[in-house]
Amino acid sequence: MTILVTAASGKVGREVLAQLQDRGADLRPGSRRSAIPLNWTDPTTWPAALDGVERVFVIVPGGDDGHRSVLGLGSAVCDFLDLASRSGVTHVVLMTALGMNYAPAEVEQRAVELHLQRSKLAWTILRPNWFFQNLVDGPLHTIAEAGHGTLRLPTSDAAVSFIDTRDIAAVAIEALLGDHTYREYDLTGPQSLTFAEVADTCRNSNVLVDDYQPVTAARFRAMVIELGWHLDYVDTISGLFTTIAAGHAAPVLPDATNILGRPTRRFGEFVQEIR
Repeated sequence: MTILVTAASGKVGREVLAQLQDRGADLRPGSRRSAIPLNWTDPTTWPAALDGVERVFVIVPGGDDGHRSVLGLGSAVCDFLDLASRSGVTHVVLMTALGMNYAPAEVEQRAVELHLQRSKLAWTILRPNWFFQNLVDGPLHTIAEAGHGTLRLPTSDAAVSFIDTRDIAAVAIEALLGDHTYREYDLTGPQSLTFAEVADTCRNSNVLVDDYQPVTAARFRAMVIELGWHLDYVDTISGLFTTIAAGHAAPVLPDATNILGRPTRRFGEFVQEIR
Protein backbone atom coordinates (compact mmCIF):
# COMPACT_ATOMS: atom_id res chain seq x y z
CA MET A 1 0.00 0.00 0.00
CA THR A 2 1.51 3.30 -1.13
CA ILE A 3 0.74 6.41 0.93
CA LEU A 4 1.10 9.90 -0.55
CA VAL A 5 1.94 12.61 1.99
CA THR A 6 1.26 16.12 0.72
CA ALA A 7 3.05 19.17 2.14
CA ALA A 8 5.85 16.70 2.80
CA SER A 9 8.38 19.39 3.69
CA GLY A 10 6.04 21.22 6.08
CA LYS A 11 5.88 21.10 9.86
CA VAL A 12 3.32 18.29 10.03
CA GLY A 13 4.05 16.57 6.72
CA ARG A 14 7.68 15.88 7.51
CA GLU A 15 6.70 14.38 10.87
CA VAL A 16 4.15 12.12 9.18
CA LEU A 17 6.84 10.97 6.75
CA ALA A 18 9.37 10.29 9.50
CA GLN A 19 6.95 8.30 11.64
CA LEU A 20 5.61 6.31 8.68
CA GLN A 21 9.17 5.49 7.67
CA ASP A 22 9.73 4.10 11.16
CA ARG A 23 6.79 1.78 10.50
CA GLY A 24 8.22 0.64 7.17
CA ALA A 25 5.40 2.08 5.08
CA ASP A 26 5.64 2.48 1.31
CA LEU A 27 5.76 6.27 1.05
CA ARG A 28 5.59 8.96 -1.59
CA PRO A 29 6.49 12.47 -0.43
CA GLY A 30 4.53 15.14 -2.25
CA SER A 31 5.79 18.72 -2.47
CA ARG A 32 6.95 21.17 -5.12
CA ARG A 33 10.52 19.94 -4.60
CA SER A 34 10.00 16.20 -4.12
CA ALA A 35 11.36 13.58 -6.53
CA ILE A 36 7.84 13.21 -7.95
CA PRO A 37 6.67 16.80 -7.60
CA LEU A 38 3.21 17.79 -6.44
CA ASN A 39 2.32 21.40 -7.14
CA TRP A 40 -1.21 22.57 -6.32
CA THR A 41 -0.97 25.25 -9.02
CA ASP A 42 0.13 22.78 -11.71
CA PRO A 43 -2.46 20.00 -12.25
CA THR A 44 -0.12 18.27 -14.73
CA THR A 45 1.93 17.11 -11.72
CA TRP A 46 -1.00 15.40 -10.01
CA PRO A 47 -1.36 12.15 -12.04
CA ALA A 48 2.23 11.04 -11.44
CA ALA A 49 1.97 11.91 -7.74
CA LEU A 50 -1.17 9.75 -7.45
CA ASP A 51 -0.01 6.85 -9.61
CA GLY A 52 -0.36 3.61 -7.61
CA VAL A 53 -1.37 5.44 -4.44
CA GLU A 54 -4.07 3.98 -2.17
CA ARG A 55 -4.12 6.42 0.73
CA VAL A 56 -3.37 10.15 0.91
CA PHE A 57 -2.63 12.59 3.70
CA VAL A 58 -3.77 16.02 2.51
CA ILE A 59 -3.00 19.37 4.11
CA VAL A 60 -4.81 22.38 2.67
CA PRO A 61 -2.10 25.01 2.02
CA GLY A 62 -2.12 27.82 4.56
CA GLY A 63 0.58 30.12 3.23
CA ASP A 64 2.89 30.00 6.27
CA ASP A 65 5.87 29.31 4.01
CA GLY A 66 6.65 32.87 3.04
CA HIS A 67 3.44 34.36 4.50
CA ARG A 68 2.03 34.15 0.99
CA SER A 69 -1.40 34.19 -0.55
CA VAL A 70 -3.00 30.79 -1.12
CA LEU A 71 -6.31 32.24 -2.25
CA GLY A 72 -7.98 29.83 -4.66
CA LEU A 73 -5.91 26.77 -3.78
CA GLY A 74 -8.89 25.23 -1.99
CA SER A 75 -10.55 24.74 -5.38
CA ALA A 76 -7.38 23.08 -6.63
CA VAL A 77 -7.39 20.68 -3.68
CA CYS A 78 -11.02 19.78 -4.46
CA ASP A 79 -10.05 19.01 -8.08
CA PHE A 80 -7.14 16.94 -6.79
CA LEU A 81 -9.50 14.92 -4.59
CA ASP A 82 -11.72 14.24 -7.59
CA LEU A 83 -8.70 12.95 -9.52
CA ALA A 84 -7.64 10.87 -6.51
CA SER A 85 -11.06 9.21 -6.47
CA ARG A 86 -10.78 8.36 -10.18
CA SER A 87 -7.18 7.16 -9.76
CA GLY A 88 -7.86 4.38 -7.26
CA VAL A 89 -7.25 6.16 -3.97
CA THR A 90 -9.43 4.58 -1.30
CA HIS A 91 -8.91 6.76 1.80
CA VAL A 92 -7.99 10.40 2.38
CA VAL A 93 -6.94 11.85 5.72
CA LEU A 94 -7.50 15.60 5.51
CA MET A 95 -5.96 18.10 7.92
CA THR A 96 -7.56 21.53 8.27
CA ALA A 97 -7.81 23.54 11.50
CA LEU A 98 -9.61 23.54 14.82
CA GLY A 99 -13.11 24.98 14.54
CA MET A 100 -13.30 24.64 10.76
CA ASN A 101 -16.52 22.64 11.10
CA TYR A 102 -18.16 25.89 12.28
CA ALA A 103 -16.83 27.99 9.39
CA PRO A 104 -19.09 29.05 6.51
CA ALA A 105 -18.87 27.02 3.31
CA GLU A 106 -17.11 29.83 1.45
CA VAL A 107 -14.03 29.47 3.68
CA GLU A 108 -11.66 27.43 1.55
CA GLN A 109 -10.63 24.83 4.13
CA ARG A 110 -14.26 24.24 5.03
CA ALA A 111 -15.16 23.97 1.35
CA VAL A 112 -12.54 21.23 0.97
CA GLU A 113 -13.94 19.37 4.00
CA LEU A 114 -17.45 19.47 2.56
CA HIS A 115 -16.24 18.42 -0.90
CA LEU A 116 -14.42 15.43 0.56
CA GLN A 117 -17.43 14.41 2.64
CA ARG A 118 -19.61 14.48 -0.47
CA SER A 119 -17.13 12.39 -2.50
CA LYS A 120 -16.97 8.63 -2.93
CA LEU A 121 -13.70 8.47 -1.00
CA ALA A 122 -13.42 7.11 2.51
CA TRP A 123 -12.24 9.98 4.67
CA THR A 124 -11.01 11.14 8.06
CA ILE A 125 -10.76 14.81 9.02
CA LEU A 126 -8.22 16.13 11.54
CA ARG A 127 -8.60 19.64 12.95
CA PRO A 128 -5.57 20.56 15.08
CA ASN A 129 -5.10 23.68 17.15
CA TRP A 130 -2.04 25.95 16.85
CA PHE A 131 1.29 24.09 16.83
CA PHE A 132 4.07 24.44 19.42
CA GLN A 133 6.38 24.57 16.42
CA ASN A 134 4.90 27.87 15.20
CA LEU A 135 7.07 29.47 17.89
CA VAL A 136 10.29 28.24 16.28
CA ASP A 137 9.31 27.90 12.61
CA GLY A 138 6.24 29.83 11.63
CA PRO A 139 4.29 33.07 12.04
CA LEU A 140 4.71 33.34 15.81
CA HIS A 141 8.47 33.01 15.44
CA THR A 142 8.52 35.72 12.76
CA ILE A 143 6.47 38.06 14.95
CA ALA A 144 8.68 37.42 17.99
CA GLU A 145 11.82 37.95 15.91
CA ALA A 146 10.50 41.27 14.63
CA GLY A 147 9.69 42.25 18.23
CA HIS A 148 13.14 41.26 19.54
CA GLY A 149 11.56 38.50 21.62
CA THR A 150 8.19 40.14 22.28
CA LEU A 151 5.03 38.61 20.83
CA ARG A 152 2.70 41.47 19.91
CA LEU A 153 -0.68 39.92 19.12
CA PRO A 154 -4.34 40.99 19.06
CA THR A 155 -5.35 38.20 21.45
CA SER A 156 -5.82 40.00 24.79
CA ASP A 157 -5.57 37.44 27.64
CA ALA A 158 -7.14 34.55 25.68
CA ALA A 159 -5.64 31.06 25.92
CA VAL A 160 -4.74 28.41 23.34
CA SER A 161 -4.52 24.63 23.79
CA PHE A 162 -1.39 24.32 21.64
CA ILE A 163 -0.39 20.88 20.30
CA ASP A 164 2.90 19.36 19.16
CA THR A 165 3.17 18.50 15.45
CA ARG A 166 4.60 15.10 16.42
CA ASP A 167 1.33 14.28 18.16
CA ILE A 168 -0.69 15.50 15.18
CA ALA A 169 1.43 13.28 12.93
CA ALA A 170 0.93 10.29 15.22
CA VAL A 171 -2.84 10.76 15.03
CA ALA A 172 -2.64 11.12 11.25
CA ILE A 173 -0.79 7.81 11.02
CA GLU A 174 -3.39 6.06 13.15
CA ALA A 175 -6.05 7.47 10.83
CA LEU A 176 -4.14 6.33 7.72
CA LEU A 177 -3.39 2.83 8.94
CA GLY A 178 -6.29 2.09 11.30
CA ASP A 179 -10.07 2.11 11.17
CA HIS A 180 -11.05 5.76 11.48
CA THR A 181 -13.15 6.22 8.37
CA TYR A 182 -15.84 8.89 8.38
CA ARG A 183 -14.61 10.33 11.65
CA GLU A 184 -13.77 13.92 12.55
CA TYR A 185 -11.21 14.64 15.27
CA ASP A 186 -10.39 17.91 17.05
CA LEU A 187 -6.78 17.83 18.20
CA THR A 188 -5.39 19.85 21.10
CA GLY A 189 -2.62 19.62 23.63
CA PRO A 190 -3.17 18.78 27.31
CA GLN A 191 -3.23 22.36 28.65
CA SER A 192 -4.50 25.79 27.67
CA LEU A 193 -1.99 28.62 27.90
CA THR A 194 -2.25 32.38 27.51
CA PHE A 195 0.46 34.03 25.46
CA ALA A 196 1.77 35.61 28.66
CA GLU A 197 2.18 32.08 30.06
CA VAL A 198 3.84 30.99 26.82
CA ALA A 199 6.34 33.84 27.18
CA ASP A 200 7.00 32.94 30.84
CA THR A 201 7.72 29.33 29.86
CA CYS A 202 10.01 30.33 26.98
CA ARG A 203 11.97 32.97 28.87
CA ASN A 204 15.64 31.97 29.32
CA SER A 205 15.21 29.12 26.83
CA ASN A 206 16.29 28.73 23.22
CA VAL A 207 12.82 29.72 22.00
CA LEU A 208 12.94 33.34 20.86
CA VAL A 209 10.07 34.56 23.05
CA ASP A 210 10.50 36.31 26.37
CA ASP A 211 7.54 38.68 26.57
CA TYR A 212 3.97 39.18 25.35
CA GLN A 213 2.21 42.45 24.58
CA PRO A 214 -1.45 42.55 23.54
CA VAL A 215 -2.12 45.00 20.72
CA THR A 216 -5.17 46.10 18.76
CA ALA A 217 -6.14 44.30 15.57
CA ALA A 218 -5.36 47.46 13.59
CA ARG A 219 -1.88 47.76 15.05
CA PHE A 220 -1.20 44.08 14.39
CA ARG A 221 -2.26 44.41 10.74
CA ALA A 222 -0.03 47.43 10.23
CA MET A 223 2.89 45.63 11.87
CA VAL A 224 2.74 42.50 9.72
CA ILE A 225 2.03 44.42 6.52
CA GLU A 226 5.23 46.32 7.25
CA LEU A 227 6.99 42.94 7.50
CA GLY A 228 5.98 42.30 3.89
CA TRP A 229 3.27 39.71 4.46
CA HIS A 230 0.81 39.30 1.60
CA LEU A 231 -2.52 41.00 2.31
CA ASP A 232 -4.46 37.76 1.76
CA TYR A 233 -2.29 36.05 4.36
CA VAL A 234 -2.71 39.01 6.72
CA ASP A 235 -6.49 38.65 6.39
CA THR A 236 -6.28 34.92 7.09
CA ILE A 237 -4.09 35.11 10.16
CA SER A 238 -5.95 38.13 11.53
CA GLY A 239 -9.11 36.02 11.38
CA LEU A 240 -7.35 33.24 13.28
CA PHE A 241 -6.29 35.65 16.02
CA THR A 242 -9.85 36.96 16.23
CA THR A 243 -10.93 33.37 16.86
CA ILE A 244 -8.34 33.05 19.62
CA ALA A 245 -9.39 36.36 21.21
CA ALA A 246 -12.98 35.12 21.29
CA GLY A 247 -11.87 32.11 23.36
CA HIS A 248 -12.54 29.47 20.71
CA ALA A 249 -8.97 28.08 20.77
CA ALA A 250 -8.88 27.51 24.53
CA PRO A 251 -10.71 24.20 25.11
CA VAL A 252 -8.65 21.11 25.88
CA LEU A 253 -10.24 18.24 23.97
CA PRO A 254 -9.72 14.48 24.40
CA ASP A 255 -9.55 13.17 20.81
CA ALA A 256 -5.76 13.07 20.42
CA THR A 257 -5.19 11.38 23.77
CA ASN A 258 -7.96 8.88 23.16
CA ILE A 259 -6.62 7.89 19.73
CA LEU A 260 -3.00 7.64 20.84
CA GLY A 261 -3.71 5.95 24.16
CA ARG A 262 -1.27 8.28 25.89
CA PRO A 263 -1.05 11.94 26.96
CA THR A 264 0.02 14.43 24.32
CA ARG A 265 3.20 16.42 24.92
CA ARG A 266 3.15 19.38 27.28
CA PHE A 267 4.47 22.75 26.20
CA GLY A 268 7.20 22.85 28.83
CA GLU A 269 8.62 19.56 27.52
CA PHE A 270 8.76 20.99 24.01
CA VAL A 271 10.57 24.14 25.15
CA GLN A 272 13.17 22.11 27.08
CA GLU A 273 13.91 20.06 23.94
CA ILE A 274 14.80 23.08 21.80
CA ARG A 275 18.55 23.32 21.39
